[in-house]
Amino acid sequence: MFEWVKRHFIPTRENGYQPHFLRLRAALGIFLLVVVLEGTYLLATTIILPRSAQFAAIFAAVLIDQTNEQRHSVSLSTLHVNAKLETAARMKAQDMAAKGYFAHNAPDGKNPWYWFDQAGYDYAAAGENLAVNFTDSKDVTEAWMRSPGHRANIMSGNYTEIGIATVEGTYKGKPAIFVVQEFGRPSIIARQLEQASSTVASLSTMISGNRAESVKTVQKTPVPIVARPTMAPSMSSVVATISAAPTSTPVVAGADTTKLDTGDTDFSSTAPQEVVRPSAAAQLLASPRNMTTTIYLILGAILSLVLGLAFFIKIRVQHPHILANGILLIAIICSVTMLNVVLTATKGAI
Repeated sequence: MFEWVKRHFIPTRENGYQPHFLRLRAALGIFLLVVVLEGTYLLATTIILPRSAQFAAIFAAVLIDQTNEQRHSVSLSTLHVNAKLETAARMKAQDMAAKGYFAHNAPDGKNPWYWFDQAGYDYAAAGENLAVNFTDSKDVTEAWMRSPGHRANIMSGNYTEIGIATVEGTYKGKPAIFVVQEFGRPSIIARQLEQASSTVASLSTMISGNRAESVKTVQKTPVPIVARPTMAPSMSSVVATISAAPTSTPVVAGADTTKLDTGDTDFSSTAPQEVVRPSAAAQLLASPRNMTTTIYLILGAILSLVLGLAFFIKIRVQHPHILANGILLIAIICSVTMLNVVLTATKGAI
């Protein structure tokens, strides 16, 4: 193994001070690898992934995970996924995709909170972030975190739940991916109704089980059957005073509003849906540009190391074509990496 490394990466007398890694055949192989990798990346991000329902689901799940990572960095609670918020996000994304607009307020006047109402989400606080033309989850999160309005939504301690959806559509006459991120904190009344309903369901299951056991036991020892109790939530002590003030926000900022209850109840410990951390494979799939860039950086670092060794180990014995191969490959890798960054910066919008 060591001899193989010496032949391919280190200039020695045995390889004529020409590391195999920088010879013409290897250089052409590396060039073809970059071409194939870049072609695969462009094909995947422009045609394959945007049309994949599985990618849309993975993309949303990874964005939720990245959002919670940002919150955890400043000791904020985890945002739990809420199906109604996901529905609101999907309906908003579908509306933008169908009508070809990108804004918090639709051309027909519908504001972000219209979709919350359509999904049946009774909220005490709500917010919305948007993005379009991104195919890399890390790029979306980083763009949101650089924007004060979007960052404020992500880092707000006023929210306990989240829902994200991505939909393919057309924006400015070109295919685009619309991303909608909805934040919410349910109203006290809505949460108490959910908790009461859950409690009643649990009691019903428990009592049904007890009744079944009683029926079995009656054959041996008569047991009096107790009437099934009923339980209804007492709402007389809960009065919700809600003042809605949705803000009309430009495209470059996240939309946020706060609705205040008379009580300040923390529901962060209640999880409507379990938060499942995406697998490493899912995170890589949802970040194709960052994954490709990482491969380019590793390849560039190896080339730079071998090029440096070829130049400095035997500085008096130089082979211009070896140095030229290394320099050219590094220049190609840097150019392709910068091209992907520029394409992301020019296409994506929040």
